[in-house]
Amino acid sequence: MPSAWFVGLTTVDIAYGVDSYPPEDSKTLARDQFLGAGGPAANAAVAFAVLSGDSPRLVTALGRDHLADIARRDLVDNGVAIVDATADSDHQPPVSSIVVARESQSRTIVSLDGSRITAPFSDGLANGLSDAKIVLIDAHYPELSVGIAAAANMAGVPVVLDAGRWKEAHKALLPMVDVAILSTAFERPDLPSTTADDVIDYVRAIGPQKVAITCGSGPIQYSDESRSGVIAVQPVDAIDTLGAGDILHGAFCHFAVNGNGFVEALSHAAEIATVSCQHFGTRRWREFVTPIRR
Repeated sequence: MPSAWFVGLTTVDIAYGVDSYPPEDSKTLARDQFLGAGGPAANAAVAFAVLSGDSPRLVTALGRDHLADIARRDLVDNGVAIVDATADSDHQPPVSSIVVARESQSRTIVSLDGSRITAPFSDGLANGLSDAKIVLIDAHYPELSVGIAAAANMAGVPVVLDAGRWKEAHKALLPMVDVAILSTAFERPDLPSTTADDVIDYVRAIGPQKVAITCGSGPIQYSDESRSGVIAVQPVDAIDTLGAGDILHGAFCHFAVNGNGFVEALSHAAEIATVSCQHFGTRRWREFVTPIRR
């Protein structure tokens, strides 16, 4: 059975690499392009599969539209086992259009982001969950996310939350989470202060005792039951930061499953994410790492 489950968004990504961001109402010849699956949970699942050599389970919402076949084929080719919560639906999967500008080391994304898709939870979707060692949830599909998180709690399986930006589903999810990995964009609307320390304290008061805040190329701030601190991120000449956070989350799950502590798993995962930033697209970095069991 899969040792890791990933729950949440899958998109179809169309990314173009250019020297600089194009001006409005213009035509630009791209230097590179990528077409495949994207989304926080999907990219994290691929990262776990690459590093572990195992086949993680991705519980997501693809449907039977022909565009979903693009994402499905890419995920399967990368060793991910798919459970589709909307297998009988004709909905079109969200398509993300991405411009990666080398000079500014930026990526600009336009996407529906799954906001028009309802992914229901049923008990059958959690079959086999008790055999997993870790579950990562990105909260894009609230009913599915809460249902799997509750099932993981019942089974005693640790839950990791990818919380890039605040979502209403976090109210229900945070009390069920063991590890929360936030970004600096995570801003709870009613928080009087958004300093990293205050956000970490707020999140830990709700549930997860292991909390980290990533800051792109900046250091990762963390706090757990016994210590707080920062993890330095190696500076590099980034080519493409698309999906780097997702890859970090998948790598964290891999290292955590293999016995690394919270801080050590974060440190190793940051190294993998840094490698990914040095290559265009969210797959090419695979050629520069080997399955790691440390």
